[in-house]
Amino acid sequence: MPNSLAIVRKFFPEVASVSDARKKLRVTVTAKDSRESTKKNHKGCAMAVACKREFHLSGVVISRQRAYLVTGDKAVRYSLPSSVSREVVSFDRGGGFAEGEYELVKPPKVITESSKPRIRSKAEKEANSARETKFVHQTTGIRTNIRSKDATF
Repeated sequence: MPNSLAIVRKFFPEVASVSDARKKLRVTVTAKDSRESTKKNHKGCAMAVACKREFHLSGVVISRQRAYLVTGDKAVRYSLPSSVSREVVSFDRGGGFAEGEYELVKPPKVITESSKPRIRSKAEKEANSARETKFVHQTTGIRTNIRSKDATF
């Protein structure tokens, strides 16, 4: 599973570091932002266009759960509250992005070296594969998962 830096570098190879946001950020999405945006595009959706316009950023990556705001070779990671996440899904499905003021919030989990996945033993892997797999619903008609190999740049 790629880490935050690897994800951002898919879209912006010049980024050297990613840090977590320390405070909330308010963004106003306008009708013009919606008109100038592209559906199912991490870098060009209405929220990305609004963030780039308001904060004079080099780039923005918006997924269904995270936002990465890029300035030069640095990126800041935010979480999307459910209100924004629902608008992203609506936008990708052709319903538009409602104009208004939205908040990007601090991510719940801090990026640290200790958050890297640990190496599991062969016995642990075998024990986990014997467990019953959990059903996961895949939402369709929206942008690809940002961690996917098929993510558009």
